[in-house]
Amino acid sequence: MNDSQNGDYFSDPVTVNWTLRRGIASAVTAVVVLLLAIIIWVASTTRGAPQVSTFPTGLLAVIPQEADQAPRQGLVGVSLSPGWQPTLTIDGVSIPDNQLGAGTRQLGEFFFSPGEGLAIVEMRTGQICAHVVAVPLMDIEVDNIDYRWCWASF
Repeated sequence: MNDSQNGDYFSDPVTVNWTLRRGIASAVTAVVVLLLAIIIWVASTTRGAPQVSTFPTGLLAVIPQEADQAPRQGLVGVSLSPGWQPTLTIDGVSIPDNQLGAGTRQLGEFFFSPGEGLAIVEMRTGQICAHVVAVPLMDIEVDNIDYRWCWASF
């Protein structure tokens, strides 16, 4: 339409910007919010998910962990549930029980720290393997823990 007095053109009243149409803006907002909620949910369920434990019952952790890299003077040992007595062998060398004092025994921590005058002065460089056999002190009907793991020493 042409306004003859001013020469201005009026827009067609039937054509309306799509963002002003009823429901379009709120539908787009709802979709965006839904997508953000899904992204946040997926991120929260996958991030920091606990790793599946492959340890036998009673064995809580090993240090260093399987396939880790650790310094030659670092701790080596196990964390057990209360009521277990471990025997630790590192690279074929049996570690005496009195040398597993680098942890808190009452909490089930039995760690060996290499040093002068001990069973192992310093770990060799390369692949090191350890073996723990733990027997229960309280419940005689539970199977012994028998676990081997390896890591790289540098």
